[in-house]
Amino acid sequence: MEEQNFSRVARNRQKSNRILNILIGVVFVLIVVTAVGIFTGGDDQAADSGRETGSEQTEGGSGPDGGNAPAADGGDDADEADNEESADRKTASEKSDPEAENGKQEDQESDQPGKVIRTPSDDGVVDETIVDTSWKPIGTEQSGEHVSVYQKGHIDWQEKVKAMSYATEIPESDMIVWYLKNGGGPQKSIGTVSTADKSEKYNVHLEWVDGEGWMPVRLDKLNKLEGAY
Repeated sequence: MEEQNFSRVARNRQKSNRILNILIGVVFVLIVVTAVGIFTGGDDQAADSGRETGSEQTEGGSGPDGGNAPAADGGDDADEADNEESADRKTASEKSDPEAENGKQEDQESDQPGKVIRTPSDDGVVDETIVDTSWKPIGTEQSGEHVSVYQKGHIDWQEKVKAMSYATEIPESDMIVWYLKNGGGPQKSIGTVSTADKSEKYNVHLEWVDGEGWMPVRLDKLNKLEGAY
């Protein structure tokens, strides 16, 4: 009876020892796996950290911490400095040369288009009166004291015809001069002209500008020639 009990106790101990050994083996395996995972993960993190550090150094270049600014930023700063210096020189030059500035303003004003003023007329012969503020004297080949001449072929007559062609935009080769007379003063004239086909008809008022020639001052657009002069 006692032998049977001893045998049963021995078997139980052996069974317990096997289970304990198995558990110890499992724990050992887990420890090994955990240790391997820790070392492997640490190496990967270190490699990633090294790659990120290298990338930042490559992209950033030598920044403020490194002592030198990036080349691109330096180029932009240099361009801006050059532009500012150029602008300062230009401003200083303009301030030091007021005559050049005034000349520039005059050129700009001369390039501006004139204003055309059209006024309906109550005159039965005139449809409307036209004034163009851009009209200028046409120039002259005459010198000395000017005397208005109404003799066909004279230089003064020819310059009057040229001024009327300029105002009406009718070429002299296509323009008929119906009448040319004194316009109410020694340096004023009025001419009646039309195109060759009479589709366009005008009374042109001229004034003499000393040293510069005849200048149109008013244009009457006619609806007929009869009674216009």
